Amino acid sequence: MKRRAIFQKTPGFLGVLCLGGCKGERSLKRWRGVCMGIEVSVTYRDEVALEPVIELAREVEAALTTWEGDSPLNRLNKFGYLENPSKHLLQCFEKSRELFQASEGLFDPTIRAYLEGLKTWIKEGQSFTEQEADELRKLVNFERVDFSKKRVSLPKGMALDFNALAQGYLTDLIAEVLEPHDTLVNFGEFRVSGNQSWPVEVGAKTVHLSDALAVSSGGGHRLSATSEVNHLIDPFSGKSPEAHKVFAIEADEAWLADGLATLTALGGGIPKVYQQRARRVL
Repeated sequence: MKRRAIFQKTPGFLGVLCLGGCKGERSLKRWRGVCMGIEVSVTYRDEVALEPVIELAREVEAALTTWEGDSPLNRLNKFGYLENPSKHLLQCFEKSRELFQASEGLFDPTIRAYLEGLKTWIKEGQSFTEQEADELRKLVNFERVDFSKKRVSLPKGMALDFNALAQGYLTDLIAEVLEPHDTLVNFGEFRVSGNQSWPVEVGAKTVHLSDALAVSSGGGHRLSATSEVNHLIDPFSGKSPEAHKVFAIEADEAWLADGLATLTALGGGIPKVYQQRARRVL
């Protein structure tokens, strides 16, 4: 969870940019669009079919958005249940449960209830005590979420989102669609398809990427000019990490790199179960 102004209604198509000329068969080209509130891109050498990329991006964005009032996640958060969740929602529930258990609760999508409560207090100019914040944080516990192919249920007052892995999840799907072409996918996180490595700039460092990469900023977007809390919150303490720190995680899948970047920014590091699949590069 980094730079998020997450989830625009539909991806915008910005066209193909030719890097170093487009005459040769192996010329480097880049498609750019807008998805999940940010500019996204696919850089490639050989010709690729971009229509499936755009279609898939729209499908996943619609499933995971919290900006659209009648979206599945907003209905779930409003009413406390959702019938017949989509395959994309179920995948995000499964991956979130895996990270929640591996991190002993530090990775928790239900932090949304606490975050939205703080936002409301601040917006309305209300002061709140540490005790009141602690009470609100009792709504944060992904273990209490019940989900299956038929139905998802939340305890009263609980809310969630998948902002901490959604961009990585979509990045993985796009990369899989583009196999076996040599491409660098950037849908909020990076992932390579094909057999070639790609240089990616992370701060002042160049990473030659052959798998996936996610970057997280500890500072984030603070809730107000005077607030010490931003959108990235430790579910146990209610605190946010120190500002101006940047963390980069390389992993075999982008959803995992995305989630582990959040954990690392929160001070949790990479759980032992993932240490053969991921490493910190910054």
